[in-house]
Amino acid sequence: DYEAIRQALFDPNLSRGFDSRSYTEGNIRDGIVSVSHGPMHRARRRVENTQFRADRLKLYERDLFPVVLDHLLDLLIDREAVDIFPVGELVSVVLAARRAGLDIDERSMDQLHELVRIVEVFSQGSAILDARDPEAVRALVYETYEIFEADFVRPAWERRVVLIEAGRRGDRDASVLPQDILTVLLEHRDDAALELADVGRVVREVATYLQGGTHTSAQTITNAIDLLFQEPDSGRTHLERVGQDLAYAQRVVHETLRLRPTTPRIKRRAVADMTIAGVAVPQDALIILDAATANRQRDVFGDDADAFDPDRRLGPGVARWGLAFGGGPHQCPGRSVAGGFPVTPDVSTDDDHLFGLVALMLQGIARCRPRPDPSRSPERDTRTERHTRWSHYPVRFERPHAAV
Repeated sequence: DYEAIRQALFDPNLSRGFDSRSYTEGNIRDGIVSVSHGPMHRARRRVENTQFRADRLKLYERDLFPVVLDHLLDLLIDREAVDIFPVGELVSVVLAARRAGLDIDERSMDQLHELVRIVEVFSQGSAILDARDPEAVRALVYETYEIFEADFVRPAWERRVVLIEAGRRGDRDASVLPQDILTVLLEHRDDAALELADVGRVVREVATYLQGGTHTSAQTITNAIDLLFQEPDSGRTHLERVGQDLAYAQRVVHETLRLRPTTPRIKRRAVADMTIAGVAVPQDALIILDAATANRQRDVFGDDADAFDPDRRLGPGVARWGLAFGGGPHQCPGRSVAGGFPVTPDVSTDDDHLFGLVALMLQGIARCRPRPDPSRSPERDTRTERHTRWSHYPVRFERPHAAV
């Protein structure tokens, strides 16, 4: 039930910490903010949330991301037949890396492809409870983690430490510090409440923001294209609207997330005996919150809740994306980055509204007029039981991005 799940997400007795042996201990999730609970979780979120203030989000959406998006779409949509899923990953990983705190060459396709490969491995690790072969995933995560730390995190770490120490001595203006997750973690590493003495926790926290900002955005883009293609005329009317109207593109993204949440089943563990929706739940029980079903509840989203309708009318207080971003203390910190601000009836590109980076990506792709590829079929990611994930999604474009 939608309301029962929403209440559960805000319940302090439900934690994201699961079985430590299979899910966190020694894995890419060990000790990171998203599976922590209690005082350390609150302290770390308070520090990291500084990177998601409205002024920072506007800088990314209005100044930084459009340049990156145009450059990469020029490179990636340069022919008729293209696999759209890796396009979404390559576009997303640039800004995710910058926000996480990795100093990358944004014009090096080899480096971007390597980061995407790392993200794909970490994404398997983060969904290990749904993996078909958990031991194989765990071994691959260990190997990839060492590469990630040595090649990407360590160089960025060393540069930031020099800048932080210079600022503390007064040798350098603190305003020159990079604005990213790695920097704020290193600045506050002496704060015992954050529990960052373990180097690995800092590395894994950076990996979390890289993975979370890349994989889910790429999957959402691909799911949006898939839903649009299922509409009459293969979504041409919708795609034309997306290309012309950024607010409509944002509503398409929100409707996609409602129908295809990247985490269809939200898992929580009871840290104490409790009651949810009138059901007694014992301590340490694993709770499954079926967001995919709740997001199609008719008394919340209408009699046509199973249908794709970006113009859907909703009651007050109901988010267009449903439960896709979770809620409560563990709500996705990147919600406003990816999805923007809630859509209002009078939203305009001239005001302070943020549409979200996924809407910008979708609009850029839509303007190239994608169509289903009659010669190749999309492929779902069979390494996980999550039905919302793709591995390949071939499309054909009527025109390359450079011609737009």
